[in-house]
Amino acid sequence: MDEHPGFDAINLATFTALLADYPSVIAETLATLDEQRLVTIPAAVRSRDPQHLTKEELALLMDWKLSHGKFRPQLKKLVQQNEGVTVKSTTIEAFRMPLQTDADVGKAISTLSTLRGVGPATASLLLSVKDEARVPFFSDELYRWALWSNEAGGGWKREIKYSEKSYMELFPRVQELRERLKRENGETVSALQVESVAYVLARRSPSGGKEAKSLARSPAKAPAKTPAKLKRKRKVEEKEIVEDAETAEVTGAKRKSKARKPTKTDAPVVSAGSENGKKRKGSGG
Repeated sequence: MDEHPGFDAINLATFTALLADYPSVIAETLATLDEQRLVTIPAAVRSRDPQHLTKEELALLMDWKLSHGKFRPQLKKLVQQNEGVTVKSTTIEAFRMPLQTDADVGKAISTLSTLRGVGPATASLLLSVKDEARVPFFSDELYRWALWSNEAGGGWKREIKYSEKSYMELFPRVQELRERLKRENGETVSALQVESVAYVLARRSPSGGKEAKSLARSPAKAPAKTPAKLKRKRKVEEKEIVEDAETAEVTGAKRKSKARKPTKTDAPVVSAGSENGKKRKGSGG
């Protein structure tokens, strides 16, 4: 079996074999979260009328997402700021949408992205709980396999922009694979299964699975404490948050923080606060 088949070349036999390997590549510590995302929460959603997610389920799905990808504690904090009634009403609205066309899916993603801490990637995860057959989760592994696996040298290392535009490039690619396999073999595979195969392939790729581990083990080199480098560092951190959770709360809070300036009338108080502010920025927020 070809262990690293291209997205447009994989056949059903290879796909099925890789899918069977999914449980073996999931760490035991993540088994409970996987059960929640794949079984428990979807079953709970299906049992409700109207179908929706609770705030607690949203938090669990965020835990699952952060455990499988880049860990960003800011996102978990933002998700917890949502009111339970808001999570319910927003997911009801999105889950009622037909999801028959790309435009339908794009509209549902936009609706879910109005929740705090929820960007297009997380929104796709929520929507996949509603319709795992058709809606793929915007995972790093799936995006790289679907869009870049046929590139010279592979695309497992490339950075991803977590935007709605990027997701709407991924969505039709997954449908194309599902339709091709059904046309060639008469078998219907789900978007969730395609995501799972991508996850296995990433763990087998020389750069896909090992890259994240090597990055985690390598200590970051301390940057020189110059204003220019500190400013660049803040911009990178802000960009990472906004790419995954394009919320007004994130960008708005940062703009307000930058906008505070000391005045002559309260100089002693603001001076102390300003000093604390500099320390917080220097430590990376």
